[in-house]
Amino acid sequence: MYKKLSNVDFKYFIGQKVTEVNTEKNLPLGMTFDTAGLIIECPWRLQVSNEVVIGYSDCIQASDRYSHKSVENILLGKRIMNILHFEGISDLVVEFEGSIYLELFHDSSYFEGWQLSGENGFYLFTLPGGTYSV
Repeated sequence: MYKKLSNVDFKYFIGQKVTEVNTEKNLPLGMTFDTAGLIIECPWRLQVSNEVVIGYSDCIQASDRYSHKSVENILLGKRIMNILHFEGISDLVVEFEGSIYLELFHDSSYFEGWQLSGENGFYLFTLPGGTYSV
C-alpha cells in the first residue's frame, strides 16, 4: 500500500527539544517539547539507527524490562529534526537528532490514536478509523 504525505506544515516543531516524557505506568505515552506536546494512545515504536529499541508491545508484554522510562532515557533533550505525516490511516513519524525515529500507528476504528499540539494554536489529532483533523 502506498502512503501519501499530507500537506500539514510542521515547521513550528522543528528544532524543539524533548523536555519531559510521561513515565507513569498506567497513562499513555506522552511527551512535552519546548512549546508543544504529543500524546500517544496507539501502537508506537522507537528506532535508533534502523533498529527498534523499544515499542508499545514491549511496555505491555515485558513491563518488567521496558517502560516509558526507557523512552525518556533515549529522547530527553533530543531535538526534532523532521515530522512526516501520512494521509489515510494517519501514521506519524517524528525524527529526532541522532538518527532516532518515533513512529506512531493508528490502529482503532473506535478510539483516537494520537494528538500533537503547539502553544501557537496548532492541534492535529487522529479520529476513530484513522482519519485526522487539524
